[in-house]
Amino acid sequence: MTKISDTQQRILVAASTQPQTDVREHMQDLKSPAIRDKVVESMLKHGLIIEAPDSEEVVYIISAAGLAAIGKEQTAEPANKEPEPIAEKPTEQPEAKSKGGSKKQIMIEMLLRDEGASIKQMMDATGWLKHSVHGAMANLKKEFFAKHGKTITGSKADGNDRIYKIV
Repeated sequence: MTKISDTQQRILVAASTQPQTDVREHMQDLKSPAIRDKVVESMLKHGLIIEAPDSEEVVYIISAAGLAAIGKEQTAEPANKEPEPIAEKPTEQPEAKSKGGSKKQIMIEMLLRDEGASIKQMMDATGWLKHSVHGAMANLKKEFFAKHGKTITGSKADGNDRIYKIV
């Protein structure tokens, strides 16, 4: 069993009492967005929560492992059953996702292609909104590529979308 922090425990317990076990609303007392991101990242990494698409954005719901970590069992027909089919969502690279590839890795692969990728292509491949793709590219540029001397460039031909590449 995964050892969870007091913060994770509190969030999971609070969210598990709701019909829709979305953890985001139970994280509002964490003042720093960076801390909220770290908590979500850690819970995703340990399988305590899963991403489920919502009509407008991604929601994070408690997984069976998350319920087990707080000593609760998943009911036969969970209230959060509706958002489950994340695997059925079409992506440009479903084989990368099934091999354990992350959305970040999908973006890296797209940006490394000779033709690069537009924001729209990355949105379609990851299922993210435009602002999420922009944020992920900023993180890639800072965290990964700055260490390796690489950068992300964008170019735009007349009348076409801006194309981003790793150079």
